Amino acid sequence: MKDTYEVILLGAGAGIRFGAKENKILLELNQRPLYDYALSVFLNDQQCEQVVFVVQEMERLQIQHQVRNLYGSLPEKLTFVAGGSERQYSVKNGLAALNDPENGQVMVHDAARPFIDQEMVNTLLDAVKVEEAVIFAIPARDTIKVVRNQEVHQTLHRPVIWQVQTPQAFKSRLLIQAYERADQEEFVGNEEGELVERLNHPVKVVTGKELNFKITTATDFMIAEALMGKAK
Repeated sequence: MKDTYEVILLGAGAGIRFGAKENKILLELNQRPLYDYALSVFLNDQQCEQVVFVVQEMERLQIQHQVRNLYGSLPEKLTFVAGGSERQYSVKNGLAALNDPENGQVMVHDAARPFIDQEMVNTLLDAVKVEEAVIFAIPARDTIKVVRNQEVHQTLHRPVIWQVQTPQAFKSRLLIQAYERADQEEFVGNEEGELVERLNHPVKVVTGKELNFKITTATDFMIAEALMGKAK
C-alpha cells in the first residue's frame, strides 16, 4: 500500500460569481496569491509526489512567474495543465497527467480553499488507503429547498444534508474509471465523489472543518481577509 499521493489542484474556474476582472485565485490574500495557501501545503508535504496545477491557459505564464518569485524556481514536483470548460473536464485533464494512474492515490482540491491544513491531508490519506473513496463534508446548518422558477418544489431533510468540501481522495484507478463512465454516458456532475457514486462504489464521508470554505464571492474574500488578519 502506497503511503504517498498525487494531487490535482483546480484553479481554472471562471469565477463569475466573484465579479472580479481577474481570476480570483490570483488575488492577493495577506500579500500572497490566494492559490498559494493550498499549493504550499502540498509542495511542503513529503507524502505528495506531484502537484498537478490546473490553470487557465492564458494565465499559465503569469502563475509560473509568480511561483518562481515565491519559491525561487518552479518546484520539481509541480506540473501545469490547461483547464477545461467545466470542472469535470479540468479534473479529467489533471488525471491524464498523473504519474501513477494504476496504483496511486489522488486528491482533488480547490485552489480557492485557502484554509486547508496538513492535518486534513493526513486524515484523508489515512482514510483513502482503506476506503478507496473519501470526501470531506460538514452538516448543513440551514434548511435546503429545491427551487425552480422561484417556487419551492421540495424541502430536504436537514439532518441528512451535508455540504461537500475538498480535498477529496480516491484510488487513482477508481476515479479514472468514474470519469470514463461519465464520458461514455455524457454525464456532467458537480464534483468527483458524485461520479464515483455512479459506479455504485461507496464514498466515505469524513467530517470537515467549518473554516475550510471555498472563496466564491467577494464577501467570502473579505471574511478570509479578516480571518487571516486575526491569525497574524
